[in-house]
Amino acid sequence: MAKWLLLLAIICAGASFAFYTANGAAGDAPNWATNVCSAARALCRNPFQVAVAGGVLAALSIVMMFASAVRD
Repeated sequence: MAKWLLLLAIICAGASFAFYTANGAAGDAPNWATNVCSAARALCRNPFQVAVAGGVLAALSIVMMFASAVRD
């Protein structure tokens, strides 16, 4: 379970980076950044929400791994 949470945290980090990059690259010309920002406007405006979610998932994963190691 902890490894799945860590995988989700890595995916959230990648998505946050994509939203952050798309926010800076979006313009009037149709490109990938315009498509991303039109699909998820709220996340494109504030990509740090996804980064915080990834950080929480990573912390939870580390706590679960530590608890599992202590228990065994």
